[in-house]
Amino acid sequence: MSTPAAPTGERLLVAVARRLERPAQAILGRARVRSVLHRRALSAWRATDAPLIVCFGNINRSPFAAALARKHGRPGASSGGFYPEPGRPSPAATVAGAGRYGVDLSPHRSSRVTRADLAGAAAIFVFDLENVARVAASAPAALARVHLIGSLDDDRRVLIADPHGHGEEALDRTLERVARAVAHAEAPR
Repeated sequence: MSTPAAPTGERLLVAVARRLERPAQAILGRARVRSVLHRRALSAWRATDAPLIVCFGNINRSPFAAALARKHGRPGASSGGFYPEPGRPSPAATVAGAGRYGVDLSPHRSSRVTRADLAGAAAIFVFDLENVARVAASAPAALARVHLIGSLDDDRRVLIADPHGHGEEALDRTLERVARAVAHAEAPR
């Protein structure tokens, strides 16, 4: 069964975001830019008990980050994705990797984020420019509340690539990076 194609505007925004990923990583990692992103994201994270964490498929990065957020005192943390087919489980490697951080993703099933979800969220956390582009296409007004989860800590790499299909080593690096960002955001002030 094939999945429906994204609207033309969304496809165009995503294509541009993908081409800009590498140069954007360098710009976003500059000390001044990084500092602004960090302060803004940290403030938004700490101001809500219900961050909405969004990635494309909602089977790796976002459910892991939301589960960690709930574990660390954000009871309303939720996740969603843009993939048009909800109800998919996290891959076995992701379930195993998350388990090393004390997170059980075995009951997780993907959900599709809606315009209403984006409009109602006090703070939206994404992983990369593709996620930003998809939010822009779905709910442009929500962009003011979008933050890069990778800017929650002091790592220069604020964009966290999708590990899906890139092997267990890439997955492990991604889970470690997400865990570090969430832990930093939850560290005592």
